[in-house]
Amino acid sequence: MSSINIFTLLSLLPLLVLGSAWRDPAAPPLDGRKRAAAAATPLGFESVGDTGVSAQMVFLGNNKKIYVLDKTENNPVEIDGEYGTHPAWATEYDIETNEYRTMDVFSNTFCAGGGVLGNGTWVVFGGNQPVTTGGVASTAAEAYSDTDGGTAIRMLNPCTDESCEYIQGTTSYSISDDNTGGWLQMTGRRWYPMVEALPDGSLIIIGGDKNGGYVNTQAQDNPTYEFFPPRADDPVDLQFLADTLPINLYALTWLMPSGKLFMQANRKTILYDYNTKETTDLPDMPYAARVYPASAATAMLPLIPDNDYAATILFCGGSNTTQWGNDGTAGYNVTAVPADNTCVRITPEGSAKYEDDDYMFEGRSMGQFVILPDGTFWMGNGVGMGTAGYGDDGYSVGQSYGQAPIYMPAIYNSSAPAGSRWNRTGLTASANERMYHSTAILLPDGSIFIAGSNPNKDFTTTQWRSRTDSEKWYPWYYNEERPVYEGLPQNLTYGGSSFNITLNNTDEATAQNTKIVVIRGGFNTHAIGFGQRYLQLNSSYSVDMNTGKTTHIVSQMPGTNGPNLFQPGPAMFFVVINGVPSQGEFIMVGSGKLETQTTQANEDLPTSTIIALTTPSSTESADSSSASTNQGATTTSSSTHAVVIGLTSTLIAGLISCLSFL
Repeated sequence: MSSINIFTLLSLLPLLVLGSAWRDPAAPPLDGRKRAAAAATPLGFESVGDTGVSAQMVFLGNNKKIYVLDKTENNPVEIDGEYGTHPAWATEYDIETNEYRTMDVFSNTFCAGGGVLGNGTWVVFGGNQPVTTGGVASTAAEAYSDTDGGTAIRMLNPCTDESCEYIQGTTSYSISDDNTGGWLQMTGRRWYPMVEALPDGSLIIIGGDKNGGYVNTQAQDNPTYEFFPPRADDPVDLQFLADTLPINLYALTWLMPSGKLFMQANRKTILYDYNTKETTDLPDMPYAARVYPASAATAMLPLIPDNDYAATILFCGGSNTTQWGNDGTAGYNVTAVPADNTCVRITPEGSAKYEDDDYMFEGRSMGQFVILPDGTFWMGNGVGMGTAGYGDDGYSVGQSYGQAPIYMPAIYNSSAPAGSRWNRTGLTASANERMYHSTAILLPDGSIFIAGSNPNKDFTTTQWRSRTDSEKWYPWYYNEERPVYEGLPQNLTYGGSSFNITLNNTDEATAQNTKIVVIRGGFNTHAIGFGQRYLQLNSSYSVDMNTGKTTHIVSQMPGTNGPNLFQPGPAMFFVVINGVPSQGEFIMVGSGKLETQTTQANEDLPTSTIIALTTPSSTESADSSSASTNQGATTTSSSTHAVVIGLTSTLIAGLISCLSFL
């Protein structure tokens, strides 16, 4: 291991063992509970607040706070930080009050990547060179006093009491090659890096380029990956990144059940084993480019027991243009090119072939998928013409390379029959365009938070403007009565003993339509949810007609390859009944440490059962009658008991009659 890596790792150790306050420590004990939701209009949008800075990147840190990051620009709000007073480029947004707190991020986070470690600490990697007014590159403090973000790493342990700040290394205004290594810096410059969590709770940081531009070039390319915390052989060359120029930025990457990485950029697709450094070629992407700046909506479909947690990846939209310009400009009027409307899916460790899925209602670039607790996907944001990116070419309105914003969302249901997976019934349009640098993320109450949009070099009020406003979208279930349950665990292990979730209902049909799911919203930027995953836990049930309760016996996370299916770290836990979710609660998946996770076989679940109503025996009835006669003080109580028995018998008789009729 190099001296840089040793120094970095030793410096990080005190931070990496702390974990993070991803849940309010003053909150009541972790049991299921109903929280009153304000009335809202289902399937519609509501303007709710202001994020202070344009929300180019967002992540949900806990059940109260969203963390917002912007690029260096002349935002109206200011902060007095380490480098003096300058515009703020980061805020903490309160979900309940819809108010923000400025935070000091002093290196340029423009088009950074990010993810959450297995202990709950969020990490943001890379960005661009320092800039001054108008997005012009800078080598001195100048107007904004931002420093170089190319090699920068920033860490955050989320809080609920507004006490947390980003932990960041000191960089300079220089973008020279020797500006690498040391405290919280990567081995090289990474603008548009992809970040994916690994089964031990660490992160892999993939690709990127050295400085800004529309697409990548051989001169700009950083065709390597590295790890955080760093490893001995960082950085590691990856030929796939060189092979997919010029569109290999934010190379789309998911950890697979086998532990390999599925990767897609340009039209090329591979499985990559980062342990053995072996590459397996998969079929090329059909119809269109999906990676930035084509910017399709992408997501892993829900991981469910019914198909043994097979991992399937969905791609919708993007651009089928064959002209990609260079690192300076698109080079032609890309705003005149309609966005693609095709959808394809692939199960990389199954059939390993791209298959056509239902096409979208319209072509869309920069659309984003957000997984809802009921297992469906919200698709929103984006444009119908052009791609991501911007420039001074004057092709169309403003600087944006994308035009014709799409205001209408749509719902995708992966489990519906082919031909009926997209739905727009009852949905209404947003009043706000959400174009390049817009974001969306799931909230604990099951609604979606939407913010951002800024296809400009600097903050502007001209079309298409820099947006700092936020809105919520409310799913169909938002005003429904939410499930109330008991038994939420403090954490989930990979395999081992099951646990019980108890609800107050005695309806077998309801029990059959109850599922327990775990969702990680991930780090959201550029229409990508880095690390977004949904996993349904295996379960059975026992409906007790005597107590009026249903107990769901729930498996822990899958054992054996569980850390590959859903990496360790914080996530939201939902109980979903007939499609209606409980309030999401944050729990820790795994040990809460950066380490090889302990895995074991899952305890076998009992068969689902119905415990029928029972009636007292004749002897018990006689004893009860005698007790009533001999104990005058309890006669009234015993009589009431007899009435209850009589009513129960009537109910049983009615039930038998209904069954006979059926």
